[in-house]
Amino acid sequence: MSRMGCAVVLSIGIGLAGGCGDSKPTRSIGEERKAALAELGELLKGLADEGKKAPAKLTELDPIEPRIPMAGPAIRNGDIVYLWGAGYAAGGTKVLAYEKQAPTEGGYVLLEDGTVKKLSAGEFQSAPKAK
Repeated sequence: MSRMGCAVVLSIGIGLAGGCGDSKPTRSIGEERKAALAELGELLKGLADEGKKAPAKLTELDPIEPRIPMAGPAIRNGDIVYLWGAGYAAGGTKVLAYEKQAPTEGGYVLLEDGTVKKLSAGEFQSAPKAK
């Protein structure tokens, strides 16, 4: 093999060994859903600040979905359950939205005041839900 061929092979080998992969840290599914719930909370607070109502059905999500790039798809595919029509309430402690497994396995929930917290299945069952 010529010197030029060795140099090319060597540089390719270094490039592969150097880790050309994606260096972004990955989040767990739970962390992704927690972030999506927080994003939904910010949207609902923003709507309240703007004097607008929270979406009462899926079709009402369409015009505001660009504001929730993580939460919108999670609501649509059922990973997050949103209690339609429930909106932001300062100091409110009722559950507005939750991870789909929260009723049986526990998980993250979004409260009326925008707080995202993790509840056990038992805590979820006894937590007041927004209407």
